[in-house]
Amino acid sequence: MRKNINLYVLMSFAVLGVMAGPVAVANMIFGYILGDAPCTSCWALRINMIVVAAGALFIIRYGLRMKYLALIIMVSAFGIWNAFWHLGWYAQMDIGQGQALPIFNIHTQIWAGIVFWAVLIVLGLILAFANLKTDQEVLVKLNYRNLTKVNKFAFVTFMVVTTSNAVQAFIAAGPPPFTAPDSPARFTFNPKYNSWSSLLPNAFSAPTWRGPFGVDTPDLPAQKANYMEFDHNVNNSPLHITTKLNLVSEKNINLDLNSPISGIRFNKKTNQFAIATQDWGMYLTNKDLNNIHTHLILDSFYFPFMTNFADIDIMDNENIKIMGTNKTYAIVKYDPVNADEVEGFAHFKEGADKFVAIEKNSFRTVRANTNYVNSFVSLGDYSYTISVPSNLQKNFVVIKQSNIDGVLSGEYTPTLASNIQTRNNKGLGDYYITGLAKKDGMLYALSKNYNTILQINPKTEEIVKTYSYPSKITNARAIDFVDGNINIVSYQDGKNKLYILK
Repeated sequence: MRKNINLYVLMSFAVLGVMAGPVAVANMIFGYILGDAPCTSCWALRINMIVVAAGALFIIRYGLRMKYLALIIMVSAFGIWNAFWHLGWYAQMDIGQGQALPIFNIHTQIWAGIVFWAVLIVLGLILAFANLKTDQEVLVKLNYRNLTKVNKFAFVTFMVVTTSNAVQAFIAAGPPPFTAPDSPARFTFNPKYNSWSSLLPNAFSAPTWRGPFGVDTPDLPAQKANYMEFDHNVNNSPLHITTKLNLVSEKNINLDLNSPISGIRFNKKTNQFAIATQDWGMYLTNKDLNNIHTHLILDSFYFPFMTNFADIDIMDNENIKIMGTNKTYAIVKYDPVNADEVEGFAHFKEGADKFVAIEKNSFRTVRANTNYVNSFVSLGDYSYTISVPSNLQKNFVVIKQSNIDGVLSGEYTPTLASNIQTRNNKGLGDYYITGLAKKDGMLYALSKNYNTILQINPKTEEIVKTYSYPSKITNARAIDFVDGNINIVSYQDGKNKLYILK
């Protein structure tokens, strides 16, 4: 019996800890005194705490029953998810930035997650002292417990704090169907400054339950993006074409590769091609693209996770940098003398005895953080890639990364030089860049859509010239300059094809 008395006393203190602690402080001190008004998600967190406390009160009154435990566990689990979902909007901000009042430099939404974590831990500790058999014997006649003073105090505290929250919610958020603003003004009792609003009309407006992160897989060489219809008629291009490229020759690339080619780069020093394939393969071949010198297959799951290879380049120090579509990159070095197969096991599925892993990392962006990329090139002290449009948004962002420390150095949508004119009521976001090349300090962006190549001046951040390439190239994936000619690789008809343009 003593264990049961302790159980209900501990449950009472748990209710007091939640209601007189975070719920009362948020309501009375933050709300009435400091003027903090919860947003919709914050109200959900606070209501979850009240429901958790209510579940504990049911246990105090009616005994330890599975349905009450289930209620506490499920609501706490939802509260943890809600807290981290809320935090996710601000987690990548700089220090001190965010929403809601900080306590010890941690904003209230994450404190809510800590509270729910504590609820589950405390619940586990309390259950360790429960005597279910005796508990059932006590409740067999009355079906409820007679409350002690501490039990009654927990009930009173619950009712007072819940009522106070209901008053604040009614004043600031309004009755149903109003849900409180997404970013509310400070709390006040003056109705002049209170406006009731609802997020319900927009609750199901997003294309996916994942919201802004519901971005579909980008277009891959062997997997067409299901949200795009590609147009190979250059006359429909958003920009007027200044130069037409003519086809010199074409051939099939008959190499034994693990998947279609997604990027190429010619190394003048070694007279070799470095090839990236869709499924994490990197191959070094001869200039004629008919003989493989060596290769590797990257372990994409080894931290950080890397989606399909997008493009490749050879750095000034002869290291090879490969970019994934999720802006995660790997830097490797061909060094069969110093390569350690055991050390490289975590990095490479194949090629650990030939290559050394220098770095594998991700870099964060701001304007393009919900966009994939399908291109990459290194020019001087910087690496460049360009966002591709998604099923949620069409934007064209040139991303500039420092080759010195790997940190984002700039993001911009290029402007148009005076000689470049728009047409067809389209924008740069209608292009789909699948490859990047460099020549004479300029960037050349290969668009699969509208068979266009955009020449970008990275110093002035302008598009200075536009090129068209033949419509027979229907799945352009890679571009580079070789012997003064433009080489484009396209995966079509189940084959990698090389097109040389003048």
